[in-house]
Amino acid sequence: MEEVEVKRENKLNLTDSNDIQKVTMKLAMPAIMEMTMQTLLGFADMAMVGSLGAVAIAAVGLGDMPIMTLMAIFAALGTGTTALVARYIGAKEPEKATETARQSLIVGLLSGALVSILVVFFASYIIDFMGAESETAPYAIKYITYTGATMGFLVVNVIMGGVLRGCGDTKTPMYANGLANILNIIGNFLLIYSSAAYVIHIPFTDLSTTLFLPGAGMGVGGAALSTALSRVISSLIIMYVLFSGKAPIKFSIRDKYKINMSIIKKILNIGTPAAFEQLSMRVGQMLYGRKVAMLGTVVYASHRIALTAESISFMPGFGFALAATTLVGQYLGAKKPDMSEKSGYEANKLAFLFMTALGVVLFFFPELFIRVFTRDPEIVANASLCLKLVAIAQPFLAAVMVFSGALRGAGDTRYVMINTLIGVWGIRLLGTYILIDFFHFGLLGAWIGMVADLFVRGTLNFLRFRGGKWKYIRI
Repeated sequence: MEEVEVKRENKLNLTDSNDIQKVTMKLAMPAIMEMTMQTLLGFADMAMVGSLGAVAIAAVGLGDMPIMTLMAIFAALGTGTTALVARYIGAKEPEKATETARQSLIVGLLSGALVSILVVFFASYIIDFMGAESETAPYAIKYITYTGATMGFLVVNVIMGGVLRGCGDTKTPMYANGLANILNIIGNFLLIYSSAAYVIHIPFTDLSTTLFLPGAGMGVGGAALSTALSRVISSLIIMYVLFSGKAPIKFSIRDKYKINMSIIKKILNIGTPAAFEQLSMRVGQMLYGRKVAMLGTVVYASHRIALTAESISFMPGFGFALAATTLVGQYLGAKKPDMSEKSGYEANKLAFLFMTALGVVLFFFPELFIRVFTRDPEIVANASLCLKLVAIAQPFLAAVMVFSGALRGAGDTRYVMINTLIGVWGIRLLGTYILIDFFHFGLLGAWIGMVADLFVRGTLNFLRFRGGKWKYIRI
């Protein structure tokens, strides 16, 4: 949504649910499209890696998880910046919104570069901690080294994408990340496989032609390099938009890029609990994945493929959570707390409908998704059972995602942090260890722990939002 559209929206003085629904859909759909493209191309990405075998699948999973865990550190900047920018845009204070974004960029560049260096230097130690088996470890180390080297660009992408979404511009991140994901798939073809000639038969004729495709034959390393380059491209596109004057917030090379501790303190006041929340969740998920990895390479490959297939349900949740964050923040900035509440409920209602429908499909047709990645009968059976389990939790996952987004938009990040600690560590992780070690449920026990976590967090999020204390938080 462009700047002029945000202003017009604020003048509508929305009072009924139909208007709220229209604005929510307008914000959510580009984000859903972005997530849809990312998910579908992620399917293709995993399918190409999956063609290399279970060891390759496990290596990518083990190499990617620590990167996503480290990204939680930057939730302090991303969440704090988005909430502040949305609040300032709603209050019609664009100068403060711009300065907030500028400070986040400075800190993001510096800290992102530092983390990139640390990941590359400690790559082998990280993979060893993850519990990789001897046959998987070399490939996982290569993967995390390549992707870790470009973490600074990923940080910029996440933080500046959050800035644009806080303004109501969900289209630019969609275009940037969508193009990058397409280039990632092309890069996979060129870097994973060796050069080869393919015979293509022309339908309904006896004719055929030979197509030669060059390839580097890098295997898992090629997948990592392609992912790293795509992240660089998407971050450069977002930065170009911000410096070109085409975004609601505009940067210039003539701006003064000096650290302003008062603004950074405001960002961190909101974002630090969010950072701790994300870090605790990612570390919990990493330990959760490590526990599954100890069950063997085939079991862990089944786990990773099931997670990838389940990610199709994240698409609507992701979009409506972003819409809730933006609208709750902007309406609170405009001194309209009742509209903030309506927008949160409307976003959750829409996510509930979409995700429940997807849950039905996942429950009755799990193999349809699993066979995209592998034909291994043991992996198909394991992963299909996991999908059936998580399908019944989709309404609760909607509440986890959307109400967390709404509460973050209001600045109520401390509660979201506490809820995450209870769910991920107290329910998912502890439950998984008990079900695997004492009851010997194996992979099934891990996914029962996950589903129980979603039930608890979704319920607690709803109760917190209904309580309304978030309306009175000052940022």
